[in-house]
Amino acid sequence: MALNRINGEDDLYVGGIFGVNRAQSVLDHKISHILSVIKFSLARDNDAYRHVEHLSIDIDDMEDSDILVHLPKMVRFIDRGLHGTAPESTKESAGAKPADSAENLSSNPRPGAVLVHCAMGKSRSVTAVIAYLLWKHPHRFGKFSPATTAQHAVAQALAWVRQTRPVAEPNDGFMRQLELWWDMGCPADSDDAVERHPAYQRWVYKREVEDAARIGRAPDWIRFEDEEVQASPTKNDEGGGGGVELRCKKCRRVLATGPFIVPHQGQGQGNDNGNNTNKCPHFFVEALSWMRPILEEGALDGRLICPNTRCAASIGRYAWQGFKCSCGEWVAPAFSLQSSKVDRVVVAGRRPDGGAGAVADRMAALGIRMPPGAGTRSKENL
Repeated sequence: MALNRINGEDDLYVGGIFGVNRAQSVLDHKISHILSVIKFSLARDNDAYRHVEHLSIDIDDMEDSDILVHLPKMVRFIDRGLHGTAPESTKESAGAKPADSAENLSSNPRPGAVLVHCAMGKSRSVTAVIAYLLWKHPHRFGKFSPATTAQHAVAQALAWVRQTRPVAEPNDGFMRQLELWWDMGCPADSDDAVERHPAYQRWVYKREVEDAARIGRAPDWIRFEDEEVQASPTKNDEGGGGGVELRCKKCRRVLATGPFIVPHQGQGQGNDNGNNTNKCPHFFVEALSWMRPILEEGALDGRLICPNTRCAASIGRYAWQGFKCSCGEWVAPAFSLQSSKVDRVVVAGRRPDGGAGAVADRMAALGIRMPPGAGTRSKENL
């Protein structure tokens, strides 16, 4: 199986080194664009490759390799090769001229046939093809079905590829990255679309934290999620916390609001009176700026203290390496507020939108001063 055509209307092929090196096969299939998901150069002295547009992206076939950040560029190059266009915006950064330059594109690209390859045509190249299919044909894999999970969508796309490329088998790390690609909405409006996405930034940061904890140290830098929201107010109630606050039981200081509470299988829902019905002794939250004095000490783990200096109650603990909760779930990194030391309060009147007013509400709830005119908390939330 030198190369295989993916089912569908497009002339999209996937293969390995053997397929791309067969000049006659390239000519027979009228390949106009080649995407190498490996460090590779075409034999430009051969007529079969002289006018082929080529893009090479060097990625190791390892589970911890970051292929996600390259998906927009690969998707844009494939789409340009097949349809003569790049998704949404500037085509200048989507592909390459025959001289292997990703910056300089012909001004009038024409539709053609695209070959995506890696070494064996099993993992890296298939990942690129799946990313393209998920972006181009989301309806095919259940985009508009509320029951469709990212895992299911990616599995369906892989099954689609395997109809003509049975050896297709991305490594587990790439499969998880494809799931994140789907959850992110397959952003491909620019080559750096993934790099700019908050979900990717959190994913990269979590990897760095895990790497640091693996060698027994705290991370070199700390991402405080409330400050990230303040800088880019796009994170709304995606965590499912809604209009919820966690307050110090002793002094009533707000410690975390809904968007910064990490979903946890052991959590109960609490009630409107502030009484906890939590089955688990922990509320897990994101790293928040009030933790800065403690976390910047550089310890791998330790206690969390209420930021109200007049209170200073011990309210939980943190562990960069994570820990196993008593309910059985492993959380890493772990920033835990003890349910016996905090109250979970459902707040009436919380603004449901993710605009500037809602961000101002969250910042005020966390004790962060906003610039004049940036918005104030409603009386219902005080």
